[in-house]
Parts: sequence; C-alpha cells; structure tokens
Amino acid sequence: MFQEHYESHPADEAWDEPTRPPTGICFVGSFEGRTLTTLDIGGAPGWFAGELAAILGLRLGASELARHLALDWADEASEGEHWLRIGELELAELKAALEDRGQVLPASLVEASSSLILREPGVALAVARLAGQGSGAGERLLRHLRERVISEVEALSRRVRHSSPLERQIAAVARERLDFERRRWEYDALEGLCESVEREAEVDPEVVWAYRVVAAEVALDGSLWQLKPTIGHGWLSPTEIARRHLGVTPQRVGQVISLLGLRESKVHSKAVLNKAVGRDRTVVTHLYSPAAVGLIERELRSRGYRRVE
Repeated sequence: MFQEHYESHPADEAWDEPTRPPTGICFVGSFEGRTLTTLDIGGAPGWFAGELAAILGLRLGASELARHLALDWADEASEGEHWLRIGELELAELKAALEDRGQVLPASLVEASSSLILREPGVALAVARLAGQGSGAGERLLRHLRERVISEVEALSRRVRHSSPLERQIAAVARERLDFERRRWEYDALEGLCESVEREAEVDPEVVWAYRVVAAEVALDGSLWQLKPTIGHGWLSPTEIARRHLGVTPQRVGQVISLLGLRESKVHSKAVLNKAVGRDRTVVTHLYSPAAVGLIERELRSRGYRRVE
C-alpha cells in the first residue's frame, strides 16, 4: 500500500477509489528553505507527505512516512482524519494547478499516479512520534502551521463562503491579470535575450528561433509545435550515442566529437533547446547527423568500445 516516493500505483486503481473531498491548492510557500504546498481538502488544509518528510528529515522520504502510518502508528492514525490518499485524476489536476503557478515539480511527483496527503492531526502525530530524532524542525513546523498557515486557510475559506458571485468574479479576474503580467514579463525577458544573442551572432540562428517560439508560447499560453525546428531521423545527442556502447560516457563521446572536428560543423551538428530534467530552465543540446554518428561510432570501435546490440 505504501511503497514508493509519492506512492504510485497502477492507473486503473484510481477509478475504483472512494470519493474524496474536493482538493485544490491554497498556498505554495516554503518552510526553512524547503517547499511547503498547502492543499485545500474540502475546506480543511492538507500537505504532501513527500514535502513533510523532507522537512522532518526522513531519509527515505514519503515512503518512510507512509510506512510509519500504515504499520508503526496504525493504532493511532486513521484514514480521513489523519491522512488520505488522492488518486490519479485528482493528482493530475493538482499537478496542472502547480505548473500553472510556475512551480517545478519533483520527478517523483511527476511520475506518481497517487499521493499521500496528511491533515493537521496527521502532522501532529508524526511530529510527536518522531520527537527527539531530529533538530526540532518538526516542532517548529507544527507551530508554523498552527499559528500562520491554518489561520490563513480558515480566513480564506470564510471569505469564499461569504463572498458574493460578483466578488468571486472580481477575484478570478485579478488572478487572471496576475497570470497575464507574469507571462508578459517572461515574454519580454526571452525577447530581450533573443535580441542580445542575435546581435552578438555567436549563437546558431536555429537556437534563436527556438527561443522566439518559446517566447510566443509563453505569451499565448499555448503550444506552437508547428513552428519549432524539426529534426530528421537518426540525429543523436552525445548521451544517446554513449548509451549505445558499453563503458562509454557522454564526456568520452564529446572528446571524440572534438577530435573529429564535428562540434562546429554546420552540416552535421544542430543545436536544439531541451527542458532540463527536474529544473524549470532550458538547455542547449547538440545533435549529430547519421553520417556524423557513423564516424563517431567508427572511432569508438577503433578504441575497443563495443556497441550494445
């Protein structure tokens, strides 16, 4: 039941899960340098087990906290009161809401199909049972939640309950305005970068064009995949070439590329933009043509490296 970080399980199980209270995002904040996302669980606050585990100093993360709840504290922890599990559909909505706010999701959450959520009694139980094992972060966290976060959630819930339809519409317009301002700032920053690198003429025009497409996507809040440069079949990155050979690292492939003079080739080398794994930024990656890949692999064979078939 509780095994992996953020506790994934097969997607089809999500359809058979009991109905949960409506789940949404209240606040995206931090505590002592770590992300702390406050969720709205049917009008009451809740928190991702993975984020709590990191703050509490649990080495195995959410899986360790889940094991405690399921086994060690099973006589005290009850589902619904102390903790609950949200399924694939609800988690997908939460992830989309977090991404809309510009949050970079950890890989464990991106790949998860369900997630363990702790309510305030569950956090209090975890802090009490883990007392003395850490640096006192648990006590400080619980005090922070009770004195600041939970009171804010309750105030927000009261405002929503007692607000008129017009007030709710005004709040929605204000949120959209903030999102528009954020996207306009990101667009201006990318456009400024494009103009700067274009003047210096040190970056491949295709890279500049890719940045301009990304800037347009930010401005429109949509995908313009038709405008992105296309890569023909067989073009590979140094990492992909390395994976095809036993004992070869991307750095070794890079040395061979430099030796063969392919790095600056306008015919056999193409720069593309990729999103960095686990980070909210883009990186420039170079791909090499099928002919260049053949030369690289021949050089690797001459050095005794064998291709994985």
